[in-house]
Parts: sequence; C-alpha cells; structure tokens
Amino acid sequence: MTTKELKCADLIDDRMKDREQQIKELLSNPDSDELYDPALSVDTKKVTTICLSWGGPSDYLKVTHIGLEIHRVVYEYHDWYDGATREVLEDSPLYQYASYILESDGENYE
Repeated sequence: MTTKELKCADLIDDRMKDREQQIKELLSNPDSDELYDPALSVDTKKVTTICLSWGGPSDYLKVTHIGLEIHRVVYEYHDWYDGATREVLEDSPLYQYASYILESDGENYE
C-alpha cells in the first residue's frame, strides 16, 4: 500500500511523532528565531456552555464562537453514566436560543 492509498487514520501516529520531534528540537533552543515557524496561524475560540437542566438527566448547549459569531452549536444530553451529542443546525430553535443568550450578554463575549 502506498502513501497515496493510506488514510489519515493510518498516518496520524507517525505524523504526530515527526511533529513532536520537530517541536522538541525547536524548544531546546528557545532563543531561536525559528521557534514560531511551525505555527501558521493561532486561532482562539471560546466555548460557552448553556445549562438547560442538571442532575439526571441533564442537557445543555455547547456554543463555539468568536465574539458573537457562532461557529458551532452542539446539544448534549446526559443521564447517569451515559451521554450523547448532536450538532445543532442554524435553523433550529436551539441555535437561535444560543445566539439570543450570547447577544443578551454580549459584553462578556466581545
């Protein structure tokens, strides 16, 4: 099987080891100008959890966003040692509610 035929799941462990070695060498010389070379970009997103109920069962929304711009909403449901998640679509009332919560408390997210 050639590299072209391999899937990312087949390659990730070796690629991660290679990257760890590269970073280890860079960190061994923190004064080097090359220390920032591997980082092509640095993105920071916030995850806000909106608890809708707690205990057993519990459910909540996990909202990934930058400021008030929502990138993803996930609904999570948990009941005593079990749980499940679902992606929330933009046209869902849950997505709209998450947007409302962020906007109503906007100064904490800007």
